[in-house]
Amino acid sequence: MFDEIDLKIISILRSNGRASIKELSDQCGVSAGTARNRLLGLKKQGIIVDYKARVRPSALNYEDVLVGFDIAPESFVHALEEIRLKGFVKELYRTAGDHVAIALMEISKGSAAEMIKELESIEGVKKVYPAFIQDIVK
Repeated sequence: MFDEIDLKIISILRSNGRASIKELSDQCGVSAGTARNRLLGLKKQGIIVDYKARVRPSALNYEDVLVGFDIAPESFVHALEEIRLKGFVKELYRTAGDHVAIALMEISKGSAAEMIKELESIEGVKKVYPAFIQDIVK
């Protein structure tokens, strides 16, 4: 269970993943030790999963591609694990809505067709819907 301090830490980190312990403690009105312990607790509980830099793909020699998946229900667990194991898949989410899963792929420019075919060949994957990220708006 978490309280207002935990929720504040989460909110700060969602806006600025590089916030220091001092910034967390100052903004939450707690000691640095308390902020550090709360942060470690959130990590241990699996609430905070990762920290990462967002990079403008057009500045580098790769493409970021969001991919929606339609997967047969009887193959869902197996297919999700196969997708997860692909080195070019950087993030993978189970979702509800238009697709049952969405992945963020980071691939070398010009290799998208090969990667998409590789994903389409996974048993149970019925359809792959790629969307090439052109720029970060927010």
